Amino acid sequence: MRLIPFFASLFPLVLAAQYNGPESIEHDAVGMRYFVSNTGDNSIKQRDYDGAVTTFAANLPGAPYGIELQGDTLFACIDGGLRGYGTGDATEVFNLPLGGSFLNGLTSDGQFLYTTDFSTKKIYKVDPATLTFSTLVSNTGSTPNGIVWDAALDRLWVVFWGSNAKIKSYDRNTGAELSTFTTSLSNIDGVTLDCLGRILVSSWSPARVSAFENTFTAAPVTLASTGLNSPADLDFDEVNHVVCIPNSGNNTVTLAVVEGCATVVTQVMGKGTFEVCPNPTTGVLELGVDITSPTPFLVFNARGTLVASGHLSPKAQLDISNLAPGLYVIDVPSLGKSAKVLRR
Repeated sequence: MRLIPFFASLFPLVLAAQYNGPESIEHDAVGMRYFVSNTGDNSIKQRDYDGAVTTFAANLPGAPYGIELQGDTLFACIDGGLRGYGTGDATEVFNLPLGGSFLNGLTSDGQFLYTTDFSTKKIYKVDPATLTFSTLVSNTGSTPNGIVWDAALDRLWVVFWGSNAKIKSYDRNTGAELSTFTTSLSNIDGVTLDCLGRILVSSWSPARVSAFENTFTAAPVTLASTGLNSPADLDFDEVNHVVCIPNSGNNTVTLAVVEGCATVVTQVMGKGTFEVCPNPTTGVLELGVDITSPTPFLVFNARGTLVASGHLSPKAQLDISNLAPGLYVIDVPSLGKSAKVLRR
């Protein structure tokens, strides 16, 4: 495990001032940057791949907690509701009060948003297109914190506050509890999924990021602990294979490289390649392959999970608008060729 701190240790006082209560982080593959919500000064910062930190949005109407990118809008939990900001100029484009008490975690399945209420132990489901919402889970039993959508297993993972904190999963349509696992950790704050499909969680005691297999049959692996202080809401950068960790206790953010991301994606990309257009895309792709009859294709996500398959027509077009935003590999096995595409 290699750690890439966001700050050079030579200038800790000056650079630490770039963040003020960093709570949540969100990787923006299209913009090649990371968004960081700051609860201490009601702002959202942005950090590019080269390390430069600037202000994305300032003087927000309240402290931003969970943030989530969906399309060209960055959503944030603020004052009992959700706000949305255009990724181009940070203009507010969405405002929906939910009547929440302390909205904390936030995730998206590409269409709906899901947010946890730390105080009332609820999970809300939000439809940004219609400005409507519903209570998906009326009582989680324990205090919910971070939340992440797992497309491969078709469920929401939620982590909980308190001693011997739990990791639970829920059906995104009915709100039914699908599984629960009790850890030896205290105060789990954030959760994300890595390139290997593992569940990554950040705990305050001990201060570390742990990786759990989704079957929970093996002991967790510690991915990061050095320099962490009250690590909060995580995200996984599937382009650079790093877990992004905001440290709310010392106003820093750390990137930890996840080793072993040589998944099916890497193996498939060892073949010949073809062009796709447009790339990035939000819908229909033109594939640069020459076929004369229906030809099988496979689509893998960044963790190497098969998410779609079928047959290409001689027009070699493929619609991936039903897939969640992220990085994918399209494989045409009979041609021995593949291509990477970014779904926005």
